[in-house]
Amino acid sequence: MRTLVTGACGFVGRYLVGELVSNGYEVLASDIVEDHSARGAALQGVGAERRGVPSISLPEGGEYRRCNLLDSEAVRELIEDWKPECIFHLAAQSSAARSFEDPVGTLETNVIGMLSILESVKSVRASCEGRVHLLSVGSCEEYGKRSPEDMPLHEESPIEPVSPYAVSKVAQSMLALQYGRAYDLNVCATRSFSHTGPGQMSRFVLPSFAKQCAEINAGIKEPVLKVGNLDVIRDFLDVRDVVRAYRLLIERGEIGRIYNVCSSRGLNLKHALNMMVEQMSVEIRIETDPALIRPADVPVLIGDNSKLRHDTGWEPGISIEQMIRDLMKYWKDVTAARAQ
Repeated sequence: MRTLVTGACGFVGRYLVGELVSNGYEVLASDIVEDHSARGAALQGVGAERRGVPSISLPEGGEYRRCNLLDSEAVRELIEDWKPECIFHLAAQSSAARSFEDPVGTLETNVIGMLSILESVKSVRASCEGRVHLLSVGSCEEYGKRSPEDMPLHEESPIEPVSPYAVSKVAQSMLALQYGRAYDLNVCATRSFSHTGPGQMSRFVLPSFAKQCAEINAGIKEPVLKVGNLDVIRDFLDVRDVVRAYRLLIERGEIGRIYNVCSSRGLNLKHALNMMVEQMSVEIRIETDPALIRPADVPVLIGDNSKLRHDTGWEPGISIEQMIRDLMKYWKDVTAARAQ
């Protein structure tokens, strides 16, 4: 199946390209970064290299083409040339905090970028064989601030976005589904909950813990680990389970539906940190950093994945324990490489 992946050089995108290639998809990976046009080898660890950490290589078998989704003509040419049978739309401004600083840029990237793809698919639809399948990747941030009594959140739960980012994701999903109904496209969307894995940037909470632990263990950081609120509970999946869910949604998901991609289980951040500390060979002190405390954090956020399971047969395959072990190993390897 001829496939286009936008945002392919990001954390999830690199894993998704690997998942698709290994399952026989013919993949065109696209992102805004330059100079990645060669087959296979060009897809290796683009985002990671820019951050100065060891890359996670993607397998050979894909092609890369740079494209700015805000350039509607470039998007149209990309889709007209490739004629994808399915599109995984991952490209986004994905930080809720950054969306308050740049609401215009966030809405442009997430909504107008989606519109460029939809308009391009509509314009070249006649030259494509059959209906184009499109997966629009959204966020659990769309649900907004909810009480623990509301958990687990299901797809029919009210959406109450509280950031420009969350609003942009609601708009992106609604726009994709509307175009699907109006122009006969096979569209479904996700509300994806927290996910992590090797290669995720340390500005996210679990990689931040793992990086600090690895640096303390290697003796290059004082034995003090800075944390925010450890009492919150989040629904985490390993990124490898996430990309498998995305593939199965394209293959088996019901057209016009929104799916939670989540574990349906809560992980207390204190418990996650304790699992990492248990893998260390030195004693540490944990300190709360006021700068890491969010002013109005949601205490519990857990999703219901029953629709995803029922419609696709998906099941999470990676335990919390393995997810934590693999994350720790990655940051230990990063730390060792930087020390050389």
